[in-house]
Amino acid sequence: MITLKDIKIAINSLISANFTAEINSRDIEEGFKRPSFFVEFDNSKRSPTGEEQINRKLTVRTYFFPSNRYKHSIEILEIQEKLEEVFDIKLKVLDRYFNIDEVETVVSDGVLQFYFDIQYEEGRDIPDADLMENLYIKEE
Repeated sequence: MITLKDIKIAINSLISANFTAEINSRDIEEGFKRPSFFVEFDNSKRSPTGEEQINRKLTVRTYFFPSNRYKHSIEILEIQEKLEEVFDIKLKVLDRYFNIDEVETVVSDGVLQFYFDIQYEEGRDIPDADLMENLYIKEE
């Protein structure tokens, strides 16, 4: 079963492999070195689709804080285009591939917000039950 941790590790690995800026996991208010990425999940929903299946939906939101908080327009455009290339069609998590249908970007207060939704279904982990050994039929 794929966990949220598995998804975050896959995303962080892609960012690390394609960018030199570090990925931070501490609270933004604590302070951080620029340039930096922050990756968060929003709108996470998990619902059963029967006894043996679950459906999960979530928004992956990546924040990029550029090197200079005042002169950043070209750097943000370059990072945006590269993120769009890296997270183009599929996201590989362990042995599965999740569709990325649409990515969106917003620049607010000099920070790039890059986000997309993931939706997938997965089988539940159901413990094995003992098999029936003998069946007795009473005929009349």
